[in-house]
Order: sequence, then structure tokens, then C-alpha cells
Amino acid sequence: MDQIIKISDEDVASFMTPADFVASCDAAFQLYGTGEMVNPAREESLSQEEGMDLFHLVLPGEWTGRYRGQKVIEERSDVKTGRLGERTAKIELEDLKTGHRVVFDAEHITNMRTGAAGVLGAQYLCQRPISKVAILGTGRIAKALALCADVALKPEVIQVTSRSEANREAFANEVADHLTCKLQMMTTIEMCVSEADVVLASVPTPQPVLLKDMVSEHAHISVLGGDQRTQQLEQSLFLSRKVVPDHLEQVLKSGEFLSANQAGQEILWVKDGAGMTQHVGHAALGKLENLRGRGAIVYFSGMA
Repeated sequence: MDQIIKISDEDVASFMTPADFVASCDAAFQLYGTGEMVNPAREESLSQEEGMDLFHLVLPGEWTGRYRGQKVIEERSDVKTGRLGERTAKIELEDLKTGHRVVFDAEHITNMRTGAAGVLGAQYLCQRPISKVAILGTGRIAKALALCADVALKPEVIQVTSRSEANREAFANEVADHLTCKLQMMTTIEMCVSEADVVLASVPTPQPVLLKDMVSEHAHISVLGGDQRTQQLEQSLFLSRKVVPDHLEQVLKSGEFLSANQAGQEILWVKDGAGMTQHVGHAALGKLENLRGRGAIVYFSGMA
């Protein structure tokens, strides 16, 4: 009988730091860039339950010859109000050499690897040194973004905003003591992103909140958590910049891309010499250095 190892969120939090998540996510993106890490498009479904969206995701992946696994997420949320309800997440992993299986609670992993991914998008393409990082949102992913940005980007200040004063206060109380840089909570998005070198957007909203005239043309933008229900960037901003996806097939189902397609607008993909669209794995391998400091958008729809 196959051996099954179970690892809890508490176990993961006890032995992995934000720096560990950044390093491991960076290694995974590099393997993705070389083709050793295979990430098929996720399977997703959306339904209604007790007045909230029930979003079901299955994210498969394989490190060729090493591990095969999938992450399964169920999330209840209301993007109209920004309210997040219950979420369950687990990772099922199989060692292809031994046949052993590991089952992880994946709430903490999901939050931290998403934060690490958004920060790495900036690390690959933003101009150094970094003075100011702006984070839109104060939820689970925003907290991970702040922790990972602190260790990976080493900014002078991280500025954070959300609609709720209570949420801003709770965020500061929970995160400030874990940062080496200064944390400032801002009351508006305009104030938050003004003169920012990096903007990290993690706001589950059906209407764009980041507008073109708010942000410097040289500021890097990472967008986190895009799906068919959300649209964080104003179309004039989105269509004016080079776009690097995490997964080309997946991002096309996200709000900004759906709106651009419906309007018949051209997205500024980054292509190689053979005309192939470049993704975050190519950025991790240093193949997109020509975009550094040019205000590119790295768009994350979620990977295994």
C-alpha cells in the first residue's frame, strides 16, 4: 500500500519563511521556462451557493520524472463587495520514483506562493533600486505580497490601501512588525501608487480600480488572481503596456482579456524571434531583460 504523508498549514508555516517561498517559486518558474515543469491549463467552474460565488479550481502540474500533483481549491466569494468567504485548498503530490504520496493543506502555501509569484514578476522586470512598492488590497494575498516584497525587493517603503479603514488597521497590526522596511497605510489608490516603482494589485473587483493616469509609465505592475469575474486594470492602462502572462491559455479567460477581445483590441504580447508568446518562465530565465524598467504588466491567473 502506498505511503501517504499529511502536512498541515501549521507545519508549512513553521518551516518555510517568506524568503523560502520566493526562492522555491523562482526555481519553479525557471523549470517552467525550460519546459521541465509542465502546467496544463486549470479546470474551473463557477456556480452560485447561498448568494455567493462558488469557484472550484483544479490545477494540475508535473515536474517531469520527479513529481506529479494537483491543487484543488474551493472558494466562496462576492466580488461585487470584495467579501471573501470560506476557502478550502489542498495539494495532492505523488513521488514518481517511489510512488509515495503527500497531501498538503494548501491555504498557507496558496497565499504565500501567490505573493511570491507577484513579487517575482516585479523582480524579473522592474528597474532597480526600488524605493516604493504599492499594494492594492489588504486580504490574504496582500499580506503575502508585503512579506515577500520586503525580502525580495528590499524597498524603502511599502504602501498599502483598501476600501475599509478597519481592514487597513488590521493589516498594519498584523504585518508591520514582520517587515524590515517602512509600512504606510494609504486611504486612496491614487495616494498609494503615486511615484511607486512597483504596483502589486490583488483586489477582487468587477470594476477597474487602477487607472492609467494614476501610475508612472515606468512602474512595473503585477496583477494577481485574475479570473472571469474580475477586472482590476482600466482598459486604456492594460492595452498600453507589454503583457507577460503566467499561462497564456488561462489569462485569456480573465476580465481584462475578455474585455479587450470583446472590443476587438490588440494586446501587446511579448514575442520571441520565432513569434512565440513569452511567459513568466521566460522572464525567470532572464530572457526578457529588454523589458526591465519599461512598465510591463505580469498577469497571474494561478498555476499549480
